[in-house]
Amino acid sequence: MKLLTLNKYFTAAILLLAVSAVFVDIALLTNRGDITSSPFVISAMVCAITGIFILTFSWNEPIDPRLVGILPAQGSINLYRITNHFGIHGNAYFLPQRITGETKVMQFNPVLTFDVKEGSEKGSFREKGPAGLVMTPSCDILIQDLRKRNALIIPNNDENLSTLVRETIEDVFKFAPHVSVNWLGNTVTITFHDYPSIDGCKIIAEGSPKCCTMNPCPMCCLCGVLIAEGLEKIVTLDKCSITASSRDVTAIFSILT
Repeated sequence: MKLLTLNKYFTAAILLLAVSAVFVDIALLTNRGDITSSPFVISAMVCAITGIFILTFSWNEPIDPRLVGILPAQGSINLYRITNHFGIHGNAYFLPQRITGETKVMQFNPVLTFDVKEGSEKGSFREKGPAGLVMTPSCDILIQDLRKRNALIIPNNDENLSTLVRETIEDVFKFAPHVSVNWLGNTVTITFHDYPSIDGCKIIAEGSPKCCTMNPCPMCCLCGVLIAEGLEKIVTLDKCSITASSRDVTAIFSILT
């Protein structure tokens, strides 16, 4: 077990300070006292100042993305097993507010399949809707954070929704360096390229391939919720696949009309 781990910035700062000391020693040992000694003195000052600056801001490196990725894995697998135990086998459906009467998008897992016509816009979906489990999506905390800290406004068209998804994943939360969003009819394909937390996806997929579609992680869930609220339509996660060679994760959503 490592007792002390030095990150690359701390190491670079120490090396600069060491080089600064070497330059000072050269100037003192040669003791020429003329213009040829000044470059060593100036270089020593520059290295020392730069080293001190880097050392000041050389915080520890962030948590290993692999560890971050596997944190929600067991919770997702547990929820999948619990819902299966109670006879709920349907994929996750993200229901807009007009369907459930709630103040936010909710996740619904039917017992088997879900017919859109069963969802009544009048009365309580929990009481009059089809058999299944209605719960708060796993991304709800992320949505709340977007509303509080980034004044989230969800657009109601394909192009602007694509931009919102990319900016949210790439720039705001920095969950993935690049995200591609493709619309084809009522299908939306979202790919997280070079996904840092792919190790968690692998563990969940090993638990059960259906785990992702029934109880999606906050990442995929976030995309489904944004689309459902923006278009005010029911959205379901049909498939989630992993490309291990390129570390890509692809989620395919369907928009029900």
